[in-house]
Amino acid sequence: MITQIYQASLLALVVAVKLFNLILFIMTELQRMYNDMLVTLEKGINDLEKFEDGNMSAGTRVRKTMQTTKELAQKIRVTVQEQKILF
Repeated sequence: MITQIYQASLLALVVAVKLFNLILFIMTELQRMYNDMLVTLEKGINDLEKFEDGNMSAGTRVRKTMQTTKELAQKIRVTVQEQKILF
């Protein structure tokens, strides 16, 4: 019984990974950059909470997250501007 549950769970995981890979393939480069920016921000929320609780080291990580987000946002802005010129 446990083996069947394990196999079903494993199959569901494989299907989920394949679906995720298909979605990533379908996304445009602009969508990928935007998604990367959102993921970066999501990952940084825990460090922000730690910083607010007094962990100064987390503040360094928050600043790094914000710098990465800024760089991704700039790449998106440039890409959008370039595409506007083409159309």
